[in-house]
Amino acid sequence: MTKVLLISNPTARATEHRVIEQVTQTLTGRFTLEMAESAARDDSTRLARDAVTSGFDAVIALGGDGTVNEVAQALVHTDVALGIIPAGTTNVMARSIGIPPDPRDASAFLASRLDRGGRRRINVGRIGARYFLFGAGMGLDAEVIRAVEERPERKRRLGHLFFLQQALVTAGRHRGVAPTISMTVEGSATEMVALALCANAGPFTYFGKHPLHVFPHVDLRQGLDVFGLSRIGWTTVPRLGWAFLVTRSHIGWPTAKYHHDVGSVELRAAAPVPVEVDGDYIGEWDQASVRLIPQALELLL
Repeated sequence: MTKVLLISNPTARATEHRVIEQVTQTLTGRFTLEMAESAARDDSTRLARDAVTSGFDAVIALGGDGTVNEVAQALVHTDVALGIIPAGTTNVMARSIGIPPDPRDASAFLASRLDRGGRRRINVGRIGARYFLFGAGMGLDAEVIRAVEERPERKRRLGHLFFLQQALVTAGRHRGVAPTISMTVEGSATEMVALALCANAGPFTYFGKHPLHVFPHVDLRQGLDVFGLSRIGWTTVPRLGWAFLVTRSHIGWPTAKYHHDVGSVELRAAAPVPVEVDGDYIGEWDQASVRLIPQALELLL
């Protein structure tokens, strides 16, 4: 019988006991199901790594994009499949690949894939030693994420409006400041930017129900897309918001640097700057190598 490990994040929005119970009812009996809870940052990676060595066929992440990313770290370059049940605030990867937003519907979706062997091998990205499924960033966007994560109560209360507020505040601090990150995309000249974003899948994120198309041409079946911005002004955030939501015009701005379907990027900063992976702040770095890792992860889809 198929062996499945369900890893849940008890701090995620929708992982209260009732939801976990409904999810397990859908999966129990059809598979050999074991459950585990993450207790600290990167704990899900350890649990998933143990599942790989213990002969499990699939690991299902019940949580937000951070939990999914942690589980994926252990499954890259293995035959153990990743399943996603969204239970966080934004759930970018789940929404990008068509996983139902309700945890109960998502568990039924995954059960059907496990029944009939529905798997798909996908590319992932890597920044430094950390893999990412849909995106990573260095500079201003990661600074915004760090500011939001430092105030979890306001994040819960205000949701995406708090992200917007912090984006405006952070952009104000960078207004008129010379860019300090050198971005070298394979085959291109080095460019100086205030932020550098790399995407493996789209959209890059969501504002509520609305997808933000930072990378209009990104394709999970192709290479990475890269976006940099060389200058920040008072109107940058609202203009970017309108472009991401509606016009997609930002990739043609004189201050924008957009590259499609590439295999590698080198980033170097004059001093350590914030870095984020799949929407989670992971620290301050002064350099990073970003790479496409083709066909690296088995996905239940």
